[in-house]
Amino acid sequence: MTPAENLRCLLDGGSPAWVPFSVDVGGVPGFTEPVVRRLKQETGHDDPSEYFDCDYRTFSLKSRFGGDDPRSLHGQLEPGTTFDEWGIGHWAGGAEATYEKMFAPLLNAQSVEEVEALPSPIVESANTAAVEEFHRRGYLVFGYAGSIYEWSWWLRGMENFLMDLAAEPAMAEAVVAKVSEYTKRLALASAHAGVDVLCFYDDAGMQSGMQISPELWRRFIKPAWRDVLGAVRAAVPQAKFFLHSCGNIRAVVPDIVDVGFNVLHPIQPECMDVAEVYREFGRRIVPCTTISAQRVFPFGTPDEVRTEVRRLLGLTAKDRRGFLVPSNRVQPETPWENILAFVTTAKSQ
Repeated sequence: MTPAENLRCLLDGGSPAWVPFSVDVGGVPGFTEPVVRRLKQETGHDDPSEYFDCDYRTFSLKSRFGGDDPRSLHGQLEPGTTFDEWGIGHWAGGAEATYEKMFAPLLNAQSVEEVEALPSPIVESANTAAVEEFHRRGYLVFGYAGSIYEWSWWLRGMENFLMDLAAEPAMAEAVVAKVSEYTKRLALASAHAGVDVLCFYDDAGMQSGMQISPELWRRFIKPAWRDVLGAVRAAVPQAKFFLHSCGNIRAVVPDIVDVGFNVLHPIQPECMDVAEVYREFGRRIVPCTTISAQRVFPFGTPDEVRTEVRRLLGLTAKDRRGFLVPSNRVQPETPWENILAFVTTAKSQ
């Protein structure tokens, strides 16, 4: 059985021959840049998925800003600010592998018309030969496919977007509609390019609970996800869907299942119980049995990492309906020996 056949069995609702594993986080590289350098130093290789022979490969389309100059959307910016496809400014002060200060292009928008006037990103065409080669070698391909809630507050600024949800619903709806239109285009283009599993990133949780009430999530965000996934299913029925949402989102897990996501990442071990989620939803969605990128991976010993991986494998021993991955990107302070302990234990099934 190839890795693709094994993963397809899992994603189609069956019991795979083994629990798949990866060091990546869906379609996003799991190793931060300093960890990639450590891989190169230790092994001479710079591709973690190839070196460790993970169970899938990644390929993501690129997008670019749809206007003339993203700087025109902002006032004063820090020197060295970079811009993403939405014109959102990112500045980390020269630091590496960390979160940046962000500059929201719709921070001062006063009307729906201003939201609608924001240039939408342009999805660039791409050579998909790499996707075809991964398929030929027996791997499914995961690829980045966008966001809804997270991009909405990145565009508007978190405080403004949260206020819109509560007091200016027309503004919130306009921002979500703007974002979801692009996410739908990116997801459809990715599926047509041969990406098997479309990976969406939409952090809606804190470690103590949801960032917004479950009721607001169901009112504004859930319908947008239903629309995006429905459009892709209609065009490419075999497409599968991966959702990354950090934090304690237990209140909306039934809704995520209902919308039709196939994989949920992470079941964050600091704030959610993977055994409980697996028991209740494991036949309808694949819960990522994640090793903590916040605690065990960076601060545990190799023996503690091995023990945790075996525990996670034991939770799904009945039908192997799990997915062994880090709970988030592997941070620079993570010991190399812990990475090796994770991989060797995951591959020893």
